Amino acid sequence: MEFSDEHMAALVKRGFVVVPKFLEGEELAGAVGNMGRYFPSVEELEGTPERYGFIHEDPEHLQVEFPFAGSALNSITVGGKVREIVRKLLKTDEILLSQAAVWAKYAGTGDFEQGLHLDYQGNTLVVPRDDGAYRQVNMILYYTDVTMEMGPTYVVPAEKTQGVPMWPTHRTRKGDPGMYKEERPVLAGAGDLLIFSMRTWHRASAMLAERGVRLTHHMVWRAKEHAFQGYHLWAQKGEEPGMMEFIENSQAAEREVLGFPKAGDAYWNEETVAAVKMRYPGMDVRMYRKRKVGTKGEKGTNGGKIKS
Repeated sequence: MEFSDEHMAALVKRGFVVVPKFLEGEELAGAVGNMGRYFPSVEELEGTPERYGFIHEDPEHLQVEFPFAGSALNSITVGGKVREIVRKLLKTDEILLSQAAVWAKYAGTGDFEQGLHLDYQGNTLVVPRDDGAYRQVNMILYYTDVTMEMGPTYVVPAEKTQGVPMWPTHRTRKGDPGMYKEERPVLAGAGDLLIFSMRTWHRASAMLAERGVRLTHHMVWRAKEHAFQGYHLWAQKGEEPGMMEFIENSQAAEREVLGFPKAGDAYWNEETVAAVKMRYPGMDVRMYRKRKVGTKGEKGTNGGKIKS
């Protein structure tokens, strides 16, 4: 399903919205298959528990950050469908990916219960606004069904928290029982997308099922113009092979949401183009070369599929 004006209105009013069947068919199957490169199936975990000791050692933190091995998860993270939603919400084409990670939770392995909280401490140096380009966009994309038994995310509708201070960012059940009375679970099917505000109180809940796995994909986006927001400077991953592979094989628009200079930016000259080509040998850098004025028959390029 496409992100509609009705979804937009619900998000602004309530602080969260679910877009049903955001992913379907081959795209969803590809993402689930790509998750299998990091996390075993329930049957694999039960059949060979010794192989997956790390799951029982730290079950609450089975997270892997972008960029991912394989193309499906990367394509979804920075793909056009997600970017279009973010541009619409932030009312700007200049957007950046703050963070992205995939997460697995296995029933019977740990305590996933959390208290109500806000996420902004690690994503801005101030406190969040929720309008225009000041807005930050939180997303959870579900790759498995989430029932009451599979640890749904609980959210408190924005109309129920009017006037509640944004500091402190964590509220206990004992200290703020009224907020917990207003929370509601987000029940979702595989392929559904939850979008919520950086000002939306929410929490993870315990998994009540005896067996099963919950697979999710988490993203945070922001406007490029506000430097006091953000989680990652992606250059910190610049020496990782996975990032090199992503840069070489991605489209120009996908690189740009990590902060990569656009074609036509003043950064690009003969020296930088040549040096970037040396750093990323598999990347087509022709779009970054400046067109020579007066050269007949030569056309500038602004994008296109990057050579694999």
